[in-house]
Amino acid sequence: MFWVWETWRPFFGQRESRWRHALYNLAIALPNAVILGLVFGFVVATAADWTAENHFGLFNTVGLNGPLRFVLALVMLDGWMYIWHRANHTIPFLWRFHRMHHSDRRMDVTTATRFHLGEHIGSSVLRVGLIPLLGFEVWNLVVYDALVIAITQFHHADVSIGRWDRWLRLFIVTPDMHKVHHSDWRCETDSNYSTVLSVWDRLAATFRMRSDPKTLVFGLGEFTDPGWQTWWGMMKTPFVDPAKTPASKPQVADPPNLFNGSESNKAPNRL
Repeated sequence: MFWVWETWRPFFGQRESRWRHALYNLAIALPNAVILGLVFGFVVATAADWTAENHFGLFNTVGLNGPLRFVLALVMLDGWMYIWHRANHTIPFLWRFHRMHHSDRRMDVTTATRFHLGEHIGSSVLRVGLIPLLGFEVWNLVVYDALVIAITQFHHADVSIGRWDRWLRLFIVTPDMHKVHHSDWRCETDSNYSTVLSVWDRLAATFRMRSDPKTLVFGLGEFTDPGWQTWWGMMKTPFVDPAKTPASKPQVADPPNLFNGSESNKAPNRL
């Protein structure tokens, strides 16, 4: 659906081949989906069954059930995703893998699937540990993952919802909000970590907006060569030096505003 939308009315409409770009990104995504589905699908189901049978975890300990348990599980999973995403930007070893996602110089719906297998494995292993710790049920994870797929495809898509973006981003992550996160400017790369609910960035003061998203440039300065956009280039991205984090770039932006984020009417100097 979002592919059709960005074909019909693209926000940037970059000239480079969309099909080639999509092919490379999906060549990364499809094997990941198969491997993770076969391995971690079984592990997650086993962990959830064990947790339920033994009444283990926070939710089971306090006897929380029904709709409240379901809603809290989704909120806690989304809060965990904020923590994990932010850690990927601040811990050099994790950034090695996550920077493959940020090295995409064209942002569209297929960018939502562009993650290194190493990052997926790390995320999946840690999330399996949350199941017995908090008492998550399988269907909590299934529903949340469905939300993540829909919302991330929406906010990575090369689309704009105009003035509605300002209101919708009070609740969820929107295209204009997430475009800023993919900027090649460190102060913007280090912002807007939320996945579904936008409240986490507001609470943690990491919310930032650009007054004119058209001035954004995507990607990472050290990965501008077209070779990094090929399948092999993406796969080897975590294993090349230097493993710079966005935080290693100079800090030159103003602190974000809690509700609207820091905004600039002119594009910053590129690094």
